[in-house]
Amino acid sequence: MGRRKDFEFAFMGVPRGRLGRVGARLQASGNRRTFAMMADALDLQPDDDLLDVGCGSAVLLASHAAHVRHVAGLDASPVQLEMAQRRLADRIVAGTAEIVEGDAAALPWEDGRFSAVTSMHCLKFVPDPQAALREMHRVLRPGGRAMVTVCDPFRDVRESGTTDAWGMWRWSEADARRMMENAGFADVSSGMIGVPKARFVRGIKRGSPPVAEPAATGALAEEVPV
Repeated sequence: MGRRKDFEFAFMGVPRGRLGRVGARLQASGNRRTFAMMADALDLQPDDDLLDVGCGSAVLLASHAAHVRHVAGLDASPVQLEMAQRRLADRIVAGTAEIVEGDAAALPWEDGRFSAVTSMHCLKFVPDPQAALREMHRVLRPGGRAMVTVCDPFRDVRESGTTDAWGMWRWSEADARRMMENAGFADVSSGMIGVPKARFVRGIKRGSPPVAEPAATGALAEEVPV
């Protein structure tokens, strides 16, 4: 069991070593459609400041957020961070992008720094996913929105809130929404997204954007196209 869990984390969770490089490339290729769907659902605008938690090799930031004002990515994998820095090299030099190594449950940004937050397939590997959601809420400005994929689909809701044989969290749809609400988010919705499908939750931070800040435009879509 321990070897299986170590393999999963080295390959897809926090990629490391030669195995991790293979896993990182597969993730970047296999998740492109899901990245596009998430970006479309958040209706990213030129005046957005976007954070991707568990950014991987920064495919979402580079391919689907090239038009936004500022992008930031956080990941725990040196393999992924190296790839992300190469992919966003021009924007990093220009000062409109940053890639940092860090913990999803202790984000290194001030309160209200971003207008939008994304996170795909990260929370299922995080030891304290509720703390990570609270951190995402904290770094959003009022009116900011977030979209997070939380786990792969599963049928037995009795297993919600537990980890599987690979050490990955799984939640029912109701529990995933409750986690988002407990983190402080309002107007929470949920469903399935991507290829292959994953469970997502999304919501906004209460309050209107300050007058001095650009408004986060674009309501959350009622449905996510699949």
